[in-house]
Amino acid sequence: MSAPSQPRFVVEKHGPGAYYVFDTISGVSRHPSFTRRGAEKTADRKNAEQATKENR
Repeated sequence: MSAPSQPRFVVEKHGPGAYYVFDTISGVSRHPSFTRRGAEKTADRKNAEQATKENR
């Protein structure tokens, strides 16, 4: 299966020092973080987990 052009989990800013991982499929923001980098790491991990699930 080919990778989608857009990742499922993306970083969304909700205010100064408030970043969340947004699930584009369900439309829900989860995994709060104080830094953009922390949220990016979480989003990258969740996208990798999703790719693993799809390849089973």
